[in-house]
Amino acid sequence: MQSIRVIVPNSPGLLAELTECLASAEVSIAQIVVETHGSGALVRIEVDEGDKALATLTGAGYDAVTDGVLLARIEDRPGALAHLSRRLADAHLNIRSMHHVLREEGYALVAISTDDNERARGVLGGTAL
Repeated sequence: MQSIRVIVPNSPGLLAELTECLASAEVSIAQIVVETHGSGALVRIEVDEGDKALATLTGAGYDAVTDGVLLARIEDRPGALAHLSRRLADAHLNIRSMHHVLREEGYALVAISTDDNERARGVLGGTAL
């Protein structure tokens, strides 16, 4: 899975335009988060076809960057996210982004981007999917 971040001016119809752009290229969105900050907006999109999505968005004139993410399955309990973050910090890995993707049946699925995802996968061991 890849995470794409798009920085755009905040305007009515923004989300419709971005999602229609990806739909026209038949890119399926796994998750999307939109945060507005005054006159600007940050849109984070999780997709399986990151290269295709990035090419589609940049080709349409959007300022977009991509970042690979890894998925980690952790227990859904207080402190589990802190424990996962500490393991990465102790391995001197910088977390670029992290967010919950799903919570169900006592577990949470977390999407993580670090400065070295392959090494992070090794640090997280069996929790990394």
